[in-house]
Amino acid sequence: MENVRRDLILMVRLQKIYDRIAELLVDQRTPPTEIRELHEENVRRKQELEAMEEQIEQLRAEEEEVRAKEVESQAELEHFQKQKATVTNEREFTAVINEIDFATKSVEEAVARRKEIEEAVAQLEREIEQRRQSRPEEEASHRKVVKQWEDRKHELTESIHALAHEARAIEDRLQPASRSRFLRLLKSRQGKAVSVVVDGSCSLCHFELRPHVQQRVYRAEEIITCEHCRRILVLPNIEELFPDEAASG
Repeated sequence: MENVRRDLILMVRLQKIYDRIAELLVDQRTPPTEIRELHEENVRRKQELEAMEEQIEQLRAEEEEVRAKEVESQAELEHFQKQKATVTNEREFTAVINEIDFATKSVEEAVARRKEIEEAVAQLEREIEQRRQSRPEEEASHRKVVKQWEDRKHELTESIHALAHEARAIEDRLQPASRSRFLRLLKSRQGKAVSVVVDGSCSLCHFELRPHVQQRVYRAEEIITCEHCRRILVLPNIEELFPDEAASG
C-alpha cells in the first residue's frame, strides 16, 4: 500500500514536470511578437522591392517602345519636311502640312512620355537605393532582436533538458508496472497521464465518478483510472494527506 501511494505521489510530480516541459516547448516554438513582426516586415520589404524592380522593368520595356516610336515619328517628320519643298499645288501642300503636324505631335508625345518614364525609373531607383542604404542600421537592430530570441530558445532548451533529466530520475524510482502504465498513458492521452479529482469528477474529461470509486481514490491504496478517459486519478492534496510517503518519494 505504501508503495502504491509513493508511486501515486511520484506520478503526480512526474505529471507536473511533463506539464512544464510541454509549456516550455510551446514557448520554444512560439516566437515573440517582435520576431513575428520582424519576419513580416522583412517579407513585406522584400515584396515591395521586388514590385518596384518589376515596375522598373516594365517601364524600361515601354521606354524602348516609346523610343522606337519617337525615332519612327522623327523620320516621318523629316521625310514630310523634305517633301514640302517639292509640292506643286495647294492640295499637296495642305496634305504635307497635315502630315508634318501629325508627325510633330507624335514626336512631342513620344518625347514627353519618354521623359516621364525616365523620371519614374530614376525615382524608383533612388527609392530602392535609399532603402538598401538604410538596411545596415536596421539589420543591426534586427540581429540584436534575433540574438535575444536565440538566447531565449537556448535557455528554454537547457530548462527542458534539465526537466527531462529530473523526470527520468523519478521514473527510475517508480515500480516497473506503474512506470509502464504512466508512460503509456502519457503517450496515448496527449501528455496527460494523471488527472486530479475535483468535486467528485475527473478534472480532465469531467466524468462524474461513482461514490465508491471516489472512496477508493481517497484511500490511495491502489491505482484507480477514470472509467471514461482511463487516466490515473489522484486527489489534489495527496502529498499533504500522506506526508510520510511524500517524504520517502
